[in-house]
Amino acid sequence: MSSFILKLIAIVAMACDHIGAKVFPSELWLRAIGRITMPIMAYQAATGYRKTKNVPKYLLRLGIFALVSEPFYYLLFERHSNVIITIFLGVASLYTKKNWCRIFSYAIFAYIAHLLQSDWSFTGVFLIIAFYHANGDKLKNLLYPIPVYAVYMMTFLGKGESYFRLNLVQLFGLCALPLICLANGKKGPNAKYLFYIFYPLHMVLIYILLQI
Repeated sequence: MSSFILKLIAIVAMACDHIGAKVFPSELWLRAIGRITMPIMAYQAATGYRKTKNVPKYLLRLGIFALVSEPFYYLLFERHSNVIITIFLGVASLYTKKNWCRIFSYAIFAYIAHLLQSDWSFTGVFLIIAFYHANGDKLKNLLYPIPVYAVYMMTFLGKGESYFRLNLVQLFGLCALPLICLANGKKGPNAKYLFYIFYPLHMVLIYILLQI
């Protein structure tokens, strides 16, 4: 499976998730489908970091699109810090580890995501780190994200049993791992900006739909 196909799966799942959240909030199956988006995006971010020849340029692109997407994210969800901010922080943690203590680098950027309450917060950052250390190994791609999800679910448990049960849908994100293992390392059609364009655009379209 090429990178292009994985991106298509991720954006379709994201559309389902956000339509479910804002248009059909009682349809939990739409939210369940959407759970596979973040692991795929985290994998793509880690892969992009490994393959890019210019990490600062990669970070700049993420930063620009995070800023561009922020007004649209707030428009639809009425809160700040969209998922591209989380991806930016995850990639930044990988880049700065060359100069800082590795654990400190990872922890500080995860904590920043937590402070900002960005979409997927510290979990998104640690998923990117997990896939980076998996280094393309299919078995590691299956196993390394599991502890991240375990910690993620424990944060829900700390808010009470009923809240934990309500958020069990998050575990559907693990369904992305077999899809990631099907990745063949091929780029597919050139669609570097597909996700960056789709992300704010689909939020605008959902917002318009809600106004009708």
